[in-house]
Amino acid sequence: MDTTTISFEDLMTSDKYNNDNSAVIVATIFDDNEDWEAVNDFLANQLGFSKDKNLIGVHRITGNILGDEGRTDYLLVFDNEDVPFNFMARLRFSDIKWTDDFIDNYKRDFIEE
Repeated sequence: MDTTTISFEDLMTSDKYNNDNSAVIVATIFDDNEDWEAVNDFLANQLGFSKDKNLIGVHRITGNILGDEGRTDYLLVFDNEDVPFNFMARLRFSDIKWTDDFIDNYKRDFIEE
């Protein structure tokens, strides 16, 4: 499991992540020893958001203008890009955002204008 960080700027300019292979979970703190299989199971089987997809990367998004006092957000990366996410399941868990929406709606938290 790739568990590195990604800067908001890199996320914003990358064409590697999109709404078919990633999502962002906002205002969440994961432990350094997080059980990623349990997170994957929750998202895929209990919530039904990423059924038939596997969590392959979790990246803490850095660059919040409030630094460590700012909200903690994570980019969740999945395989099987051709398998769609369950849109209705996402609505049951309001802290999961589409990657593109996160970039548009939360950029003020990362970029001083």
